[in-house]
Amino acid sequence: MSKKFTILLIPEGTHSVRRFKVHALVLPLVISIMAGALAFSGYWFYQYHSIKTALPDIHALQQQTQHQEAQLSAFSQRLAGVKEQMAKLKAFNQRLRTMANLDKPGGPEPILGVGGPEIASSARGVKLSTTVRERQVNSMQRELEQLAAEGENERMIQEELAKFLNERRSILASTPSIWPTHGWVTSGFGYRVSPWTGERQFHAGLDISTRVGSVVHAPAEGVITFAGSEGAYGRFMVINHGHGLVTRYGHLNDFKVSVGQRIKRGQVVATVGNSGRSTGPHLHYEVLLSGVPANPRYYILD
Repeated sequence: MSKKFTILLIPEGTHSVRRFKVHALVLPLVISIMAGALAFSGYWFYQYHSIKTALPDIHALQQQTQHQEAQLSAFSQRLAGVKEQMAKLKAFNQRLRTMANLDKPGGPEPILGVGGPEIASSARGVKLSTTVRERQVNSMQRELEQLAAEGENERMIQEELAKFLNERRSILASTPSIWPTHGWVTSGFGYRVSPWTGERQFHAGLDISTRVGSVVHAPAEGVITFAGSEGAYGRFMVINHGHGLVTRYGHLNDFKVSVGQRIKRGQVVATVGNSGRSTGPHLHYEVLLSGVPANPRYYILD
């Protein structure tokens, strides 16, 4: 016959005592359940305490994560701005190259070296990014490397442009590109009826009518090679601009420079007069290219 145990519950006051009989085989199971319940309660109490202790650190990490995300967002916006400026610089450089005849219009842009698979994949010794933030950072890093390569390419283009413009600077500075004086063009370049003979003859320059004493400006850099009287031209001046370009001025009143003097574009070199064979105050202005008269209007930009 198996043994039994009696459990007594003795309440306070006048309540009767309660008795429970438990079979000997059931008692170890009850004890195991109670021990398991106590252990389970202790485990969850430990976890609760650990979580409560870690909460400040978790909040700090959340704030740090939010700050990093804000920084990444701001950096991404700045990167987009830099890319936009780079695109504008490339377009501007391309226009300059086209104007300088260094590139054919609509020509292809230089292709920078690129490569690799279209989609990232694992490889030996390579650990792929697993978080969105890491992928975002890696993407921006690749964009920065691309911008650095494009920036170096544009720097080389600008060096080429600077070299080209420096080589052409003396030509541009020597080109007679402004009006020598202000007034009315009373006789243009080409054939006309001579006011003296009434016959058709070639007029090698422009006649600009204005009052006596109006200033005459040098249309480009050069050197005064003649300043004196010259027959029908009256008081006459010649400026050699180099590169085969020479300008000549007739019917002057007086000179503001001397022979051999180097002058700049816009510098006052003489005043308008009525000297020589002239029907009234005006400036006779000529441009010669390699000794051949050229229409001064082709050179004037203003």
